[in-house]
Amino acid sequence: MLAYLDAHFKGAEDLQRALLEEVDESDFSLRDWMEALLVLNQWLEERGLNLPISDNIGYVSCAVASAGTGAHLSHLPSLVADLLEQYGCERAVEK
Repeated sequence: MLAYLDAHFKGAEDLQRALLEEVDESDFSLRDWMEALLVLNQWLEERGLNLPISDNIGYVSCAVASAGTGAHLSHLPSLVADLLEQYGCERAVEK
């Protein structure tokens, strides 16, 4: 997870701040968010797709919203995997 943070957020304080704000506003931990972002990143890599990191945060945020008020009972990385399986990611572009 630290490698992911370093690779995607190093020198991008605005993105770090945006991520931390999303985490703070959700019922999920930073670890949950990082694991969910890794799930999304792996899905994109397997398909040769690219998505700006700000959109990655947005995608996970949508997964959080889909969990609703019972979010603390859900596993965020699994929610992201389910959304990807059902809907894909239309903003992703080929590398």
